[in-house]
Amino acid sequence: MADSAAVRLSSENISKPLCAIDVGTDHAKLPMYLVSECGFSHVTATDINEGPCKTARSNISLSGAFFKDRIDVIKTDGLCGLDTICPDRIIIAGMGGELIVGILSAAEFVRKEKEKIKFVLQPQSKEQILRRYLYENGYRILDEKRCLDAGKYYCVISAVYDGIKREQDLLTLYFGEQGILHPDALFDAVFDKKYKILQNNIKMRALRESEETRDAEQEEKELFLQMSEYKKRREQQ
Repeated sequence: MADSAAVRLSSENISKPLCAIDVGTDHAKLPMYLVSECGFSHVTATDINEGPCKTARSNISLSGAFFKDRIDVIKTDGLCGLDTICPDRIIIAGMGGELIVGILSAAEFVRKEKEKIKFVLQPQSKEQILRRYLYENGYRILDEKRCLDAGKYYCVISAVYDGIKREQDLLTLYFGEQGILHPDALFDAVFDKKYKILQNNIKMRALRESEETRDAEQEEKELFLQMSEYKKRREQQ
């Protein structure tokens, strides 16, 4: 499950009670688990819509004083207005990679102190856009976990901000360095599916090439080439 992977990456290497922000909390299930099972002292649960905030407050209230004392629910857009909280973890899950990028880029306070905050990010789509942003804007990816949830593959990324900008090839942006170096069955399933899609796209675009598709086609061709070379290296091992 994607939530299980987020929990694992959020709670690794805990030596003291931690404070966290859970962006897009929905039902507050993750904050409740973090304070009850993972030793977190406080979690701020946020959502941009009042409906999920109301549901989260209700779930917390029904669960008793232990949770009410340790979880706050705030209606806000992303991380807006949360610069006084000083979190050890920021969890952003269940939204597209482009939206996660927008939330991070708008929150200047998360980059004030290097390597203080551990980010746990679970993009539902466009994970290559999220990785590109992280690498190019001074974030270091610590780990990635892939999971299969309701028939769909997800990737959960943990990262810290260290201020060092990095460049990566398309293969790493699309599949993640951890998966490339240590492939497992989930990685192979995602890789093989993408490989077949690219193979078909390149064939189809060759039949109807236009100015509008040229840039997208060029990236797909380059990615397909890198994937093919990676497949050959693995087959030779």
